[in-house]
Amino acid sequence: MSETDDTTPEPDRRLPLVPLDDARLARALTLQQIGTVVLNDLPIADEYDPVGGAINLARLAEKLTEQTVIIRREQGASWTEIGKEMGVSRQAAHDRWGSVVEAWVMLSRHRQEAPDLTVSQLDSWYADIDPERPDAVSSGLPSLHDPAARRAAQDQRQEALRLHAELNSYSALEKEAFNQSIEATGTPEYPARRREWAAIHLEHAALLDRLAAAEPLVATEHRRRARTQRSLADGIAAESTGRTTTAEAEPAA
Repeated sequence: MSETDDTTPEPDRRLPLVPLDDARLARALTLQQIGTVVLNDLPIADEYDPVGGAINLARLAEKLTEQTVIIRREQGASWTEIGKEMGVSRQAAHDRWGSVVEAWVMLSRHRQEAPDLTVSQLDSWYADIDPERPDAVSSGLPSLHDPAARRAAQDQRQEALRLHAELNSYSALEKEAFNQSIEATGTPEYPARRREWAAIHLEHAALLDRLAAAEPLVATEHRRRARTQRSLADGIAAESTGRTTTAEAEPAA
């Protein structure tokens, strides 16, 4: 057996943490900022600015709430559960923080570019406050020392990006199939062209289902769009003769 066969490769420290841990780390950073603002703002001096301090803390508190919602979504909490925890309705919770979660997903559920270094700095900062807890932050981030989990999460992020890129091609494909169907109206090729058009919508739906698995936080929306695509495919396939309907006049976005 060669020497390399017994060697475990060093984990790639450039890899992001898994999304839940990445979100937890973002929240820890905000808490550190809040703590620093409080400590700096507490001594009352001649240049004391109570308004500025209060505004800064309010901004950070809202940021902390948004990060907490992201964490709860990453933990699998529904909008109904989050609404109950926040003291509002499901709809109110979604209306207030839905765009925050969507933005998090658009960032590939990842914000921290150097997580290992950031965690080390936070641990040191907190240890200065409480020496008995030298790993106050790192101890709550399981993927910090789990390179396999980090790699799997990164693979999922890459898959989502690839699927989004593929998804962008379907608008043109559906428009082309629609035009070919129109051109074939009244010819023997008409039924085949419509079946091809319907098949593209079914492929679109299948891609959205795969995207739902890669982006679980917005899976409901992806599956809703997939159902729309299958409904369009059913309508296109059912009408194999005659002219197209108004609903079919333009492909779905």
